[in-house]
Amino acid sequence: MSSFFQYEAIVPSGERIKGTFEGTQNELEAMIAQKKMTIISVKEKKRELNNKRLNADDFLAFIEELYYLVQSGMQVDQALKMLIKTATKTAQVNLLKSILIELKNGSMLSVAMRKGLEEEKVEVDALSISFIATSEEVGSLSSGLLQLFEYLSFQKKVRTDIRQALSYPIFLMGMSIVVAFLIFFLIIPKFSTIFSPEEFEALPSLSYTVLAMGKYLSAHMGEFFAVFGLIVAGVVVLVKKYGIPWLRIMYKIPKISDVVVDIQLSIVYGALSTMLTGGLELDRALKQMQKIKLLPELNDLLSNALYELKRGQKLSTVFAISQIIPPSDIALLHVGENSASLDKIFKSLSVRHSDAFSAKVKKVLGLLEPAVIVGLGVFIAFIVVAIMMAVMSITDIAG
Repeated sequence: MSSFFQYEAIVPSGERIKGTFEGTQNELEAMIAQKKMTIISVKEKKRELNNKRLNADDFLAFIEELYYLVQSGMQVDQALKMLIKTATKTAQVNLLKSILIELKNGSMLSVAMRKGLEEEKVEVDALSISFIATSEEVGSLSSGLLQLFEYLSFQKKVRTDIRQALSYPIFLMGMSIVVAFLIFFLIIPKFSTIFSPEEFEALPSLSYTVLAMGKYLSAHMGEFFAVFGLIVAGVVVLVKKYGIPWLRIMYKIPKISDVVVDIQLSIVYGALSTMLTGGLELDRALKQMQKIKLLPELNDLLSNALYELKRGQKLSTVFAISQIIPPSDIALLHVGENSASLDKIFKSLSVRHSDAFSAKVKKVLGLLEPAVIVGLGVFIAFIVVAIMMAVMSITDIAG
């Protein structure tokens, strides 16, 4: 494991200097001998690594750094050794060492990377590894790393857009839940104590229902939170084990389905553009696209397109039959085929659908945000009316 060294030394010219060095003790001694320095003092500070798991952003950073090192002419094994020295997570070091060992055993980088990612339980779609495997076949690893970097960067942009779009509605929903808990566990139980058992039974049905619910929840608070915690834990376990087909669910919802189609088409077009730009033929690019999870309709379309392409059909002709591809896309694809610029057309279509996705998400959230606020207002109004009816009934009961 490399460390950071702070040293003070005298160089051959007699000058006294201070410096830092990153590496092992042996590497430090070799550097001192090479420069013929006389060491006065050395302080070692071991690198501290955190134990967090690797995530998609870590993998993106790794590919970016590896690309620039390989692009500069450095051998892959030397690049990996350098990245090990600058890693900040234990999982990063383990991944890089695993890849390095596999390379020394004669494995291809794509195979070594897939195995290392599996060992560290980092989920990366099969298409990502395919970029590396394809570039190794054609002898241009740096271009494959660049393609993968662009593909992962686009995925990161999509994730960021979705998180930003959903952050405020989720905050509003969370606050609604907090308000509901405060009302039912604190306010209503205390308010209920002003009524005698006889008065409580004589309350209007709405007031009686709300106050009785508050009293019951307050009396069984421990059981409620225990059951609530078990439900949440059960849902989390099921989601981790089986996952949730969010795409299929949202695709069935009116208005939301268009948003899903836009983001899916943006991913498809973007990946195809990246692969064609990297020198891959269209049929091989379509074959690679079958390795990622898409809407079943899109997966079937790409499979059919690959089959028809081998029979001599044009991609635009096959896509024109599908209900999921907009007519405007077909027109551009036709232009790209006739001008031999499909890679640029795919890039343009990817940007178009990405922008459409952002615009539609903002439109949907423009409706969702006030809906959540109105829903919270109606809920609070419902509670206030129930309480006011209970207060007014006291006069009637006393009369």
